[in-house]
Order: sequence, then structure tokens, then C-alpha cells
Amino acid sequence: MIKRGFRYQTGEIGEVARLLKEGNIPEIDIDFEYEIKEVISDLSSYGFEVAGEDAKNFDAVDKIEHPDFMFRLKMVEKSTGKICYLDFYEGPKDQEDGYDEIWWG
Repeated sequence: MIKRGFRYQTGEIGEVARLLKEGNIPEIDIDFEYEIKEVISDLSSYGFEVAGEDAKNFDAVDKIEHPDFMFRLKMVEKSTGKICYLDFYEGPKDQEDGYDEIWWG
């Protein structure tokens, strides 16, 4: 069983943006790689951008404890220049690994 914190879905960008502005490091489940670009694009409408070319940290979280961790993305709030971080995780592959049955319908 994977040890999990609360993770947001790609459609909850407003909540993720709020957490970033508050200085938290929100976690997002990604089911497909293309969703990463979509999240970044969606966050740009809230005033965030990726902080340079070396913005991905693949070792920010212990991968033994969290094998589904992908990387931490360093971002900048454009209006303030404030640095913030966002963690990406691979979404659960089946019911036993993640979401409750109500999610699956």
C-alpha cells in the first residue's frame, strides 16, 4: 500500500493555485504525461510560470517511501516573484492502489 497525502486532480487548479500562493506544496496526481503541460498551462492563467530550465527536482521526495513520486516543479508567481513548488505523482493504476470505489463509479 502506498503511503499517500491529500492529492489534487488536474481539474482542481484553482485550489492548487490558492495553496501555491499560501506557500504550501500541493501534490497533484497525473494519469498521463500530457497532463503535466496542461497543469502548467492552467496555472499560467493564475499568474504562475515555470522557474527556468532546471525547475524539475526528481529527488525532492524519498522515492522508497513514495515510489509514485515523479518530480517537484519550481514555479514563480509572476506578480510577486515568489518561488513556490508543486509535486507531481503518478496517479493510482487500480482501485486497490488509490481512489475509493465511489470515484470509479
